[in-house]
Amino acid sequence: MDIGLAFSYAFRDPQWVKKALIAVVMLIIPIIGWLILYGYVLTIARRVALGIEPSLPEWDDFGAFLSLGFRGAVVGVVWSIPAWVISVCQAIVGALPTGRENDALSAVAVVAVCLGCLSLLVSAAINYLLPLPLTRLAVTNRVASAFAFGEIFRELQRVPTDLLIVFVLSLVLGFLAIFGILLCIVGILATLLYAFFVQGHLWGQLRRRLSAGDVSAAVAVT
Repeated sequence: MDIGLAFSYAFRDPQWVKKALIAVVMLIIPIIGWLILYGYVLTIARRVALGIEPSLPEWDDFGAFLSLGFRGAVVGVVWSIPAWVISVCQAIVGALPTGRENDALSAVAVVAVCLGCLSLLVSAAINYLLPLPLTRLAVTNRVASAFAFGEIFRELQRVPTDLLIVFVLSLVLGFLAIFGILLCIVGILATLLYAFFVQGHLWGQLRRRLSAGDVSAAVAVT
């Protein structure tokens, strides 16, 4: 994977300032703006996966970005259900009455901690795997492709190391976005937006590697 390109490609676009400013506007508009921006990031992934010139997409179809972003959000939510179920169970266990018995209190606490750890592990596993269904959606434009579980797990077996690289870099990008807090509101927007752009490119590289020699995996959006 070309990590350096993922971190630098956005600045190679002659119009990157204008495109980034539009993205910032989307970032500060609740819900609708976020979905549009999410669709824009998935479009970046699609372009990279299909080998299109690595530059920021034009802001020429907000409706398409919104549609893709909404479907991407749905895919993310559905894939995250197992972690949410465990978190809900943890909350229920934590709310159980224990009376005055120390043993009961200890048992409830142990179960709650175990469920918390399990939720964390499952969440990490989902985030590790999520680029696969999301990029399948981005490239094929079909939600069903994001739930082709057999194909997705076969893809996992082909690129476990690349997925790990993307996962680790996503964590780094998350810390980068948090660092923006030190730079006040403008810094938060800038670092968060930059993290989105880099992540979109990394996702696209991952899908392109999977699609190499597999035309069906790189069907253009119609």
